[in-house]
Amino acid sequence: MFPFSSPYPTTPLNAASFEATAAPVYDFIIVGGGTAGCVLANRLSQNPTVKVLLLERGNARTGWATRVPLMSTNFMGDESAAYRWPASFPVGADRTLSLVTGKGLGGGSSINSMQYTRGSPKEYDLWSRNGRQGWSYAEVEPYFKKSEHFVNATVPARHHGTHGEWKVRDMGEFYFPTAKSCVEACTALGLPFTKDLNDPTTPLTVCAKLDCTIDAGGHRSSTFAAFLPQRLAEKRKSHLHICTGAAVTALDLEVDSNGQIHVQGVAFQANEPGSKVWHARAKKEVILCAGAISTPQILLLSGIGPEANVKKPLRKELAGVGQNLQDHVAMGIMYSVPTDQSLHIIQSSGLRAVAELLRYIAFGEGLFLSPVTQLSILVDSALIDNEGRVHPQDPTKSASLPDLELMPIHFNYSDPPIHIEDGVFSLKVGLMRPRSRGTVTLASTDPLQRPACELGFLSNPADLEVMRRGIRLAKRIGEKMRELGAPLKDFYMPESEADADLDIFIRRTVRTTYHYGCTCRMAPERDAGVVDDELKLHGIAKLRIADCSIIPEMMSTHLQAPVVMIAEKCADMIMREHLGA
Repeated sequence: MFPFSSPYPTTPLNAASFEATAAPVYDFIIVGGGTAGCVLANRLSQNPTVKVLLLERGNARTGWATRVPLMSTNFMGDESAAYRWPASFPVGADRTLSLVTGKGLGGGSSINSMQYTRGSPKEYDLWSRNGRQGWSYAEVEPYFKKSEHFVNATVPARHHGTHGEWKVRDMGEFYFPTAKSCVEACTALGLPFTKDLNDPTTPLTVCAKLDCTIDAGGHRSSTFAAFLPQRLAEKRKSHLHICTGAAVTALDLEVDSNGQIHVQGVAFQANEPGSKVWHARAKKEVILCAGAISTPQILLLSGIGPEANVKKPLRKELAGVGQNLQDHVAMGIMYSVPTDQSLHIIQSSGLRAVAELLRYIAFGEGLFLSPVTQLSILVDSALIDNEGRVHPQDPTKSASLPDLELMPIHFNYSDPPIHIEDGVFSLKVGLMRPRSRGTVTLASTDPLQRPACELGFLSNPADLEVMRRGIRLAKRIGEKMRELGAPLKDFYMPESEADADLDIFIRRTVRTTYHYGCTCRMAPERDAGVVDDELKLHGIAKLRIADCSIIPEMMSTHLQAPVVMIAEKCADMIMREHLGA
């Protein structure tokens, strides 16, 4: 894909678009043009009589490199692609970590590792059993299918969508021999292998191939590219206004004669200190899609949240706003491998890098198409003994959702990175159902400042026990790979498998996986919930949230596919209520 020949049609932030004396009126205002916001903007603007405003703090990144899978995943040095700022000191770790969130249209879907994982049906059935009406797997599966366009299938596509906008593909053969060796080691250790993690019948403990959000032409399929391509934005620009570079400063609230709080619209400004504040009104609803960090920040800035944390005056006390922050905390053990069996070959050999780039441009294949991993190993830690061996599930007991994910990654996974000229093969160990909790609070009442985030990693000792079991299993997999002929040499490991040495290693290497969620969870207000089953804020009319902040508890899966499902379901609920669709 080559750069657009004309600028992406965004609405300029100036008096010509937003009158200083009379705020423009829309039917719906969407705050945040990230993974969910692009989906909602597409769905709500399908009706040409409905006027929609999408406000995004970042920009429309449309350059060629933003669609190259490997290049667009390497976002750390690109300030236009992501926000990066230090977390508050995380309890239980001996260093400060950085938070990273997507910036610009498409949000995290424009920079992530492109894994498309729905999660087990048991995830959503658990939501349903806990009282979330309309959220069982049978009820949400149609929304997964609605957005998905499964391409290049080498497995049956009966449970996939084939007519949606969002391209998802099976990546075919493994790019590196170490991935195949990892599968062989897992099956030898008793872990079943499946070619499709998204098959609803997949076992909970499993080694599985991953689908990726990459189209048939080899381009990253972010929700920006899929749901708001230039041709659609041009076609709908009379009633869909996409305003980039716009930082929302607060919600405009009003209390009626009955004491009910209504959202009238939003206040926003250019993403520069001292910029003029503009206002826009929403006749029907405002939908927050700013993510698990920025959505609670906007609520707190608007006087909505715990009384001690909000910008005064307090407008509505909601104890759950900004609480319950969770992430898939992770770390990795690493092995040296021949350079050509690692993505480091592109860094160490300029000729190979040029050859691979030309191969990608000419044929849409090769290392620049390669995702950072093609496998997910999901395990219930209760099945792992102290030596790292996996024991079969007792058939008389109900299987539990996995609380560990191991992923073979073909580059250096350490943080900070370690300089090495040789190739690196990492086994990432991720905690999928953390018991530790963090918070999002206001570091400043200045809306342009990033909020204060206490990640809380490892503050609950139970998380350390799960991670220890994960490291021991990772070492057994590495040993079995080597036994089967894989050229692995120990490179970055704990001193031993004693609990104390494992804990030191975990604390030294623990990192975020950028899967922040649960800060405005869907639950009753008495249970620190922020939204109800229709994603409406408790006690606030005309306001919903549709992003990863509403997830009740962290899921045993990567979050981008569930977030798109949430956006699809939210759009459907809105259209049924307001448009009779």
